[in-house]
Amino acid sequence: MAGGEPQKDDDLAALVARGRTAFPDLALDDRAFAAHLAAVLAGDNAANRAGLAALAVEDLYLACACRAQVPGAAAAFTARHGDTIRGAIARIVRGADAAEIEQQFVDALLVGSALSAAKIGSYAGKAPLDRWVSVAAQRAALLWLRSDRAETRARQGAAAEPAAGGELGLETAYVKERYRTAFEDALKQALARVPDRERVLLRLHLVNGVTLDKIGKMFDVSQATASRWLAAARATVLDDVKATLSARLGATPEELASLAGVVASRLDLSLSLLLKTR
Repeated sequence: MAGGEPQKDDDLAALVARGRTAFPDLALDDRAFAAHLAAVLAGDNAANRAGLAALAVEDLYLACACRAQVPGAAAAFTARHGDTIRGAIARIVRGADAAEIEQQFVDALLVGSALSAAKIGSYAGKAPLDRWVSVAAQRAALLWLRSDRAETRARQGAAAEPAAGGELGLETAYVKERYRTAFEDALKQALARVPDRERVLLRLHLVNGVTLDKIGKMFDVSQATASRWLAAARATVLDDVKATLSARLGATPEELASLAGVVASRLDLSLSLLLKTR
């Protein structure tokens, strides 16, 4: 076993050379790719000659270059895998929506955000990159479709609320209609005042359909903490809206009580529609 480490170093050097040969125009630092390979294999039983040989090395090289934002890497990725991404999404969603999903997916994959690193960094080379990208693109399209259908159902549910159904139904419909514009204005103002983190949480959950578990991982907190944060963000917005409406409207106490119930019942739908336009 004494020669194990030198042999492994030689193997890594050979893989670096393979990657550089496949993409000679990408100025990825050899040491950076070697470190990336070592990180991919860390703690894995594949960290031996057989495991190294099984890696999709050229694909890993391109992925590492994209992650490091090496000039030309994104263009090389798009040239190789753009058709695969479009085809995978088109099997689920078509038209202008498919183009929007593609753009969002590529941005998340190659650029990331302030809350999440570029997802290309999670590619481990254990399957061809083209196959991995196809699966990831389909997952993104399904997530978008699920979120869009949920919003459609919410819209339909709101539209289907009875305009009359006894005195309570008539009162609620009257309050909603009378104060609709005031409610929308108050909500916009409340959202503008809410802290950045709370606004991001609301957008992630209500617009993008990100689960509380995933939100927790993004912020490195437990799911329970993420749930408390989201509940607090909703409460902050709701209290702000109610305070604004109470101060501005010449409503009776009974109307304000009804309006508070309407605000609470429509908060998530209204927030998701408003956040989607921002």
